[in-house]
Amino acid sequence: MPLAFSMDDSRRYERDAVECPAQIWGGTLPPSPAVLINMSPSGCMIRCDQMVSIGESLTIDVAQIGTLRGRAIWAAGARLGVEFEMAIPEKEYEVMLAKLKGPGDFGR
Repeated sequence: MPLAFSMDDSRRYERDAVECPAQIWGGTLPPSPAVLINMSPSGCMIRCDQMVSIGESLTIDVAQIGTLRGRAIWAAGARLGVEFEMAIPEKEYEVMLAKLKGPGDFGR
């Protein structure tokens, strides 16, 4: 019997593990510390202690790569899935990923 919900079923891109400190905020969410756990050109997973409403527009600031914008598409406990407003072009994404996984960063 198939599961009623699987986050992997609709992904267009494989996720890359990064684990980097970030700050997020949105319409009802004040600037809050978070951790960027993984990402792909189309979205990311964030760990944050704040409640976020599904569909809420968010801004994510990551020191190594700058600002990302998207909307919350799922939440499970302290984890939050974000779909970016626009997919990041492949070459730009590869540069971002290299910065996140660079020496001295939290990335893996």
